[in-house]
Amino acid sequence: MNEAQIHLALNHAPIFLSIIGSGILLLGIIKKNDAFRNLSLYLLVAAALFTAPVFLTGEGAEELVEHLPGVNEPAIEKHEDMAKISLIIIIITGTMALLGLILKKNASMAKIVFAAALVFSLASFGSLVQTAHLGGLIRHSEIQNSATSGENANENGEEDDDDDKGKRNLADTTGSLTTDSLQQKEEKSEKGKEKKDDDDD
Repeated sequence: MNEAQIHLALNHAPIFLSIIGSGILLLGIIKKNDAFRNLSLYLLVAAALFTAPVFLTGEGAEELVEHLPGVNEPAIEKHEDMAKISLIIIIITGTMALLGLILKKNASMAKIVFAAALVFSLASFGSLVQTAHLGGLIRHSEIQNSATSGENANENGEEDDDDDKGKRNLADTTGSLTTDSLQQKEEKSEKGKEKKDDDDD
């Protein structure tokens, strides 16, 4: 297996481990169940461990695919930047989980560590999902097309709004001009009547 294959084979493991781990941890905190809490912490440590080979094979995977036809190179850079952020968050999550396993007999410290592990596990899940999404944009044309369609729809919507505003402004201007012209005609007719009355007198 080359680095690209390893990267693709493992890149979803941290996502599933982090969300399953956070769900079980939340359940363990609510029910005060030590077995659930311990299981969740092991899953979060495993998520952090799986992230290491995924991140390390990313550079090799990039070198293999960056020159292939249909590859979105700007998406590679965005994916790489997000992967660095995700790595930092998942390392903190794994560290919190490991501390939770070590300090689980210390009730006061354990509560703080469990809460921190839960927050960081949810943050890990969010950042990893975004990283995976950006990774999908690199080669999957169907995702690229949907993202492009969304951007085009937003641009078209803004253009339609501008057109509507222009039409409303034109209608307002036309209406005001029409009102002014009617007023002028009425004034002229009134002046004509006054002149006739003066002539009659």
